Amino acid sequence: MEFWGNSVSFQFTLRLVTLAIYLLFRVEVKSGQSLKVDPGDDRIIHLSNACLGDVTKAKGGELVALNVKFGNQKLVLGTLSSDKFPQISYDLIFEKEFELSHSWKNGSVFFTGFKAQSQSESYPFNTILL
Repeated sequence: MEFWGNSVSFQFTLRLVTLAIYLLFRVEVKSGQSLKVDPGDDRIIHLSNACLGDVTKAKGGELVALNVKFGNQKLVLGTLSSDKFPQISYDLIFEKEFELSHSWKNGSVFFTGFKAQSQSESYPFNTILL
């Protein structure tokens, strides 16, 4: 580009920033019950942790199976123990309705994570150019 007779070159850097709104997700699944969870339209749920509730009521060494059901599939997410490993970390993402349950007869299990907008749309719908 010519500017007052001098040759000047410009270098531009394009940065893409994705905006997302994260909402805390925390549910309690009580003993003997299951809980259906629906992320909603264009939303995901990122499950990051599960832990036993009040472990003072627990019998030592009892194993607690954590289950998830989606569609026709029922899977074991993990196993907890009140005295050895009362919590577990996950990195699971659900886009459709699912159902959480557990086998603990002495209390509740708490599942935490976050809910966010699905990032499935393509550029430029969920992206801002800076």
